[in-house]
Amino acid sequence: MNAAAPHGGTGTRRIERIDALRGLALLGIVQVNIQSYAWGSGPALGYLGDPAQPGESLLYFLQAAFFQGKFYPVFGFLFGASMALQLAGLRRHLGSAAAARARTRRRLAILLGIGLAHGVLLYFGDVLAAYALCGLLFLHLAPARLRDLLDFTRAAWVVAAATVFLPLLGPLLAGAATPPPGLPAAALQAHAAYTTGTYAQALGQRLFDEYWQQVGSAPLFWPQVIALMALGALAARLGWLHHPGRHRLLWRRAAQLGLAIGLPCALAGAALSLVRMRTAPGAEGGWADVLLAVSSVLAAAYVAFAVRLLEAPMADRVRRWLALAGRMSLSNYVGQSLAMGTLLAGWGLGLGAGASRGALALTGLGIFVLSVPLSRWLLARHGQGPLEALWRRWSYR
Repeated sequence: MNAAAPHGGTGTRRIERIDALRGLALLGIVQVNIQSYAWGSGPALGYLGDPAQPGESLLYFLQAAFFQGKFYPVFGFLFGASMALQLAGLRRHLGSAAAARARTRRRLAILLGIGLAHGVLLYFGDVLAAYALCGLLFLHLAPARLRDLLDFTRAAWVVAAATVFLPLLGPLLAGAATPPPGLPAAALQAHAAYTTGTYAQALGQRLFDEYWQQVGSAPLFWPQVIALMALGALAARLGWLHHPGRHRLLWRRAAQLGLAIGLPCALAGAALSLVRMRTAPGAEGGWADVLLAVSSVLAAAYVAFAVRLLEAPMADRVRRWLALAGRMSLSNYVGQSLAMGTLLAGWGLGLGAGASRGALALTGLGIFVLSVPLSRWLLARHGQGPLEALWRRWSYR
């Protein structure tokens, strides 16, 4: 969802800083998504080869520690900030809070449709549908008064913190049973469908994976997203992103919190996840997932450092570069999936069947880098990305 919507009828001016943060999140998300693209609704980073090479293992560890679960919180935070900004703009434009909320519900319903189509047709790991549903819940539950919103945010974070322990239920329910050695048969079946199968074969597999991805992630993912949206709405209401220089202490505390809690959990969780991936790749849940879920707090440090660095005079070019991708975040997010399918899927070039983890990481970086000049070209001619234009047209017709 755009941080501001000059083309959406609200008259709100865009905030380049928020667009740049969204562009940074796109860069991190593609690094995770491209690793799981060919493996189905299993581990977020896919699987290691058998046997796992040292370089592949090291790269897996670094990706689990510093990428897995570290960039969707940035999107969730910015989603909440965007919703608060757009509601304020719509209230001014439409003249009433009720009309503004009705228009926002329509926008979120349309985003839900786009997300479901994206998850079924291109990539089972879609988050747009979950964000739209969480946005509708947030719109219904969150109070309008600032003081009440602060209390709601605290309560939402208590619930989100409690859900990080849900992965411990998996081993408890499984008891003493250990998964068979080697890669799970379901993962091998999905890998074959996605990397060597026809589009119809991949579609059948994707329908299955999309269902379990959305249903399986809801108990852990939805409470975190709603808490992030609430925090983002507070940030928009209190000016944390508009005027970061006035809130230096807050951003310093965010960086300290992210590093003090997120970094140790990220390193420990990545180490446990690597051990599990090398010894029992079919196992699910456990302390590795709990620690990696807690390590998403590291995203607070990412945002705090980015806010500070992007304000430096020498960072003007980098900020504008990232903001180009961020202004077209919806089109670029779906475009990443289209590019992954074209390059990796059996209906495309089929490179996913034998691509190493390092090759996939470089490919993901290349997809993002190429999206920047493409975004510049489209924005110069049309002012919006193609999906943003459709979303606006359907929302404001």
